[in-house]
Amino acid sequence: MYMKNQYQKSKRLKKGSRTPKKLPKYLTESEISVILTNAKNSKMRDYIILLTLWRTGLRVSELVKLTKNDVRDNILVRLGKGHKDRIVPLETELGTILKLYTDTLQPKDRLFNMTSRTIRNIINRYTPEGVHAYPHIFRHSFAVHCLKNGMNLRNLQLILGHENLETTAIYLQLTQQDIIDDFNKIKW
Repeated sequence: MYMKNQYQKSKRLKKGSRTPKKLPKYLTESEISVILTNAKNSKMRDYIILLTLWRTGLRVSELVKLTKNDVRDNILVRLGKGHKDRIVPLETELGTILKLYTDTLQPKDRLFNMTSRTIRNIINRYTPEGVHAYPHIFRHSFAVHCLKNGMNLRNLQLILGHENLETTAIYLQLTQQDIIDDFNKIKW
C-alpha cells in the first residue's frame, strides 16, 4: 500500500511539475514577404529555396535531400522524420518555378546541393534586422498560415508528417492568439 501511494504521489508530482511546452514562434506574412523580396532581388536560387520552405512546410533536412525525381505535381518526401515517406502538395506557381530551376538537372541530382547550415546562412542574409528567422520558423509559419486560411487540421497533419494530431493542434493555439490580438485592436 505504501509503495502504491508513493508511486501515485511521485507520478502526480512529475506530471504537475512539468513546465508547459512553449508555443512555436512564426513569422507574419509581411515578414515572410520582406525576406522573399530581399532574396528575389539578390539571388534567384536563394529565393527559390526560401519560397519552397514557405509554401511547402518542409523541414530543412527534407529540403536538402530533395532530388529532381522527387518533384512532380507534388513533392515526395523520402524518409522524412520517423523514416516515413509522404506526399506534400505543390502549389502551381512554385511547381512551375521548380520545374524551370531543375530543367538542367539529372533525375537523381539534388535540387539544392548544400547543407542545412548553408540554408540557415541564406535565411540570415535576407532577414531584416529585428526579425528572428531560422529554417524551422518557415515550417511553423506555413502551418499557421494554412490554418488561418481554413485548412483542415487533419490535412495539415498529413502534409507536415506529424504522427500525432496533437502535435499539429499546437498551431491552433497560435491562431487563437491572433484572434485575440485582432480583437484587441478594435477601438471601443
